[in-house]
Amino acid sequence: MLTSMAVDKLSFWLKLCKDVLAASADFTAVTCVDTMQEEEGYKGDDAFVLTTRNDDRSHPFTNPRWATRVFAAECVCRIINQCENAHSAHFDIALAQEMKKRDSRNDFLVLHLADLVRMAFMAATDHSDQLRLSGLETLLVVIRQFATIPEPEFPGHVILEQYQANVGAALRPAFTSETPPDVTAKACQVCSAWIASGVVSDLNDLRRVHQLLVSSLTKIQAGKEALSHLYNESASTMEILAVLKAWAEVYIIAVERHRNLRQPLKTTTCSEESVRNGSHSSDGLLDLVLTDLGTLSRLWLAALQDFALLTLPSEFASQLPAEGGAFYTAETSENAKLHYYSSWALILHATALWLTSTGFVVADPDEGASNLSRPVTPTSMCQGSSSGATVKSPEDVYTDRFHLILGISVEFLCSLRSDATMESITACLHALQALLDVPWPRSKIGSDQDLGIELLNVLHRVILTRESPSIQLASLEVVRQIICAAQEHVKEKRRSAEVDDGAAEKETLPEFGEGKDTGGLVPGKSLVFATLELCMCILVRQLPELNPKLTGSPGIKAAKPQMLSEDGSKLVSAALVILSELPAVCSPEGSISILPTILYLTIGVLRETAVRLPGGQLSSTVAASLQALKGILSSPMARAEKSHTAWTDLLRSALTTVLDCWDPADGTHQELDEVSLLTAITVFILSTSPEVTTIPCLQKRCIEKFKVTLELKDPMVQIKTYQLLLSIFQYPNPAVSYPYIYSLVSSIVKQLQEIDKRKPENTTELQVFQEGIKVLEALVAVAEEQHRAQLVACLLPILISFLLDENALGPATSIMRNLHDFALQNLMHIGPQYSSVFKSVMASSPALKTRLEAAIKGNQESVQVRIPTSKHTKYSGKNSSIQLKTNFL
Repeated sequence: MLTSMAVDKLSFWLKLCKDVLAASADFTAVTCVDTMQEEEGYKGDDAFVLTTRNDDRSHPFTNPRWATRVFAAECVCRIINQCENAHSAHFDIALAQEMKKRDSRNDFLVLHLADLVRMAFMAATDHSDQLRLSGLETLLVVIRQFATIPEPEFPGHVILEQYQANVGAALRPAFTSETPPDVTAKACQVCSAWIASGVVSDLNDLRRVHQLLVSSLTKIQAGKEALSHLYNESASTMEILAVLKAWAEVYIIAVERHRNLRQPLKTTTCSEESVRNGSHSSDGLLDLVLTDLGTLSRLWLAALQDFALLTLPSEFASQLPAEGGAFYTAETSENAKLHYYSSWALILHATALWLTSTGFVVADPDEGASNLSRPVTPTSMCQGSSSGATVKSPEDVYTDRFHLILGISVEFLCSLRSDATMESITACLHALQALLDVPWPRSKIGSDQDLGIELLNVLHRVILTRESPSIQLASLEVVRQIICAAQEHVKEKRRSAEVDDGAAEKETLPEFGEGKDTGGLVPGKSLVFATLELCMCILVRQLPELNPKLTGSPGIKAAKPQMLSEDGSKLVSAALVILSELPAVCSPEGSISILPTILYLTIGVLRETAVRLPGGQLSSTVAASLQALKGILSSPMARAEKSHTAWTDLLRSALTTVLDCWDPADGTHQELDEVSLLTAITVFILSTSPEVTTIPCLQKRCIEKFKVTLELKDPMVQIKTYQLLLSIFQYPNPAVSYPYIYSLVSSIVKQLQEIDKRKPENTTELQVFQEGIKVLEALVAVAEEQHRAQLVACLLPILISFLLDENALGPATSIMRNLHDFALQNLMHIGPQYSSVFKSVMASSPALKTRLEAAIKGNQESVQVRIPTSKHTKYSGKNSSIQLKTNFL
């Protein structure tokens, strides 16, 4: 009935559930904070006992049994879930209010938020433990669904903020010493969700809820022996792990907020300054957690060690501790597994973040909170160490912790069950990311190639078996970090060899890296090969046309360039970043082996996604492929003695491929974006050694592409072409830049001289002329001394042709006036800089001189009649030229 009727009869069903929940015989003793009474003047704490305002009327239900009331609470959750799949206004208060005004019959869930909170509160504070569990679950659903909905009347706030007292009052009874473990466990989950939701912004309010978690942590610190004997050991395990999981979630969110807040500092620990200014909840929350982080880290490590033991295959059962683990007994190990399975992932992520914050180094005790990196006991990772164990060095302690986290992660990811939750997979991948964020773990991965390959194969399997873009992106980030670790290892080996062996052995140094001196990459034993397989998998899934087996099909080959989805673009971009990093992991010979594949895939992405976009923009995949191309072309392997010749030949072939994309023999890909391809050519010109692009056949084709593009009528394409040419003209090597200057400057001048025939009609066309002038000015700057005067003499008439006299200035359009101002500012800049040429041009052409004087005079008159707040600057005497120089150049 709810599935078919709840959304349409929302008020009826919610009232029915509320009446059932409110009909408890003992409800008059239930605490409830009434926000309406608070607004009318009652200011109370969330511990006050209030009764409902409508006690005087009889309830339609008399003393329903607890099972009925539990069912009512479950129905509320079901109604919320039904609304989630209905109209978006159910979770948008501004839209709901607007639609309600339009038609009073409209009814939306968000308008009943006060009733939802009240019902969750009533259930969560009942005497029946089953009803308390249902009430806390309802409260959890409400928090998750409504936490991000903004309050339209108070920008920057959310609608749940007004119910902070209700939430606190609903949670508090669950943390008393008499509360059953399952209720406390559920309350911990709600508590962490409430803190992580970001609804609470005030540090004092945050501290109240945080204090509840502190009380639960104090309760479990003594271990399993100190917990209540009213319940079995499995219940105690559930409570302990729920508390640790809640703390883990709070710590994770605190670190994430702190990173977002302090992004430029790139730190994960709370600085002294942020502690002093702790009024901000992002910093304040981390500060609150740091107080207990020493205890938490010990307990988290103990829980992870328990989990690792419990998940061992049955043949290793004899190795398990006879007395059980830190939080379970041997007799209850099977029951305890379920509780560990629901908690381990967030605990793993939190532990990895904590280890990252220590940097895996023993810190100086004077460094404040970071002294938590010291092992709590030198004999074990956690508190249950045996007294007879040998003392471990800090290096051994951290190695154990590193392998604990890595082992749990790999074991889980390589055998993903169908019921593995997204939360667990994501937390596991984020734990690996956190682990590889610091140098010490990266050095472990980098120095153990088999470990890196195994991890890559596991991640490849995750990508193949999980379609979620967020999981695939997280996997690719770990892959990137593994490649980074391998790069660092190769660099360190080369540096060590240089220091140890001296210059005499220098010719052997480049052999470090995959491929050695043969260039061979063995599948199954090559980190680079495993990475190529993984990236190929990602790219071909998004762009099947990249698969050589498919490109033979006419249907595939004639395909137009395509725009990928946002998720697809992110995945392709991440894969390209990884591909561009691979040459640095190889020896020169190894880099030659992989270069054709990397170039094929990178240029293939460019070709398949070079879609024309409005405004001359580049698609995100094209931008990523260009960035990857730049990284590949700039690789030191292109200049290394042993690989230079082969790289040069392959890069020339790659440039030819890009040029062939433009006008292929079979006539395909006619709709490719010219700006994307021109930018790719420019990347080749600027990023490779001159001998790649200066051979006549390639250089002639590149110049021809620029010439053709300059003739196109699309102003945005012209603007981008000018900008690319500007970077080429300014290239310091004349062998590269001069042929383009000689071949293209006449076309540029010709276009700029057409101002009288082709007056700009909008800001885009105006920008075409402005970019053209910038190119000519750059030419003047880079020209040899003997040619500079000729270029200035060529530039001045063009600039003066843009000017308007006093008669034309008044009625001129804003576009022509802007062009006039732009030209006048440039003249004021060029005049003093090249005064002799300026004077000779003025002397030889009275018409130009007259027009310039008339324009300056008209401009001064125009400025005088304009209001003082005008953004145009007065041009008069020396001061005006100085102002213009300061403001515009």
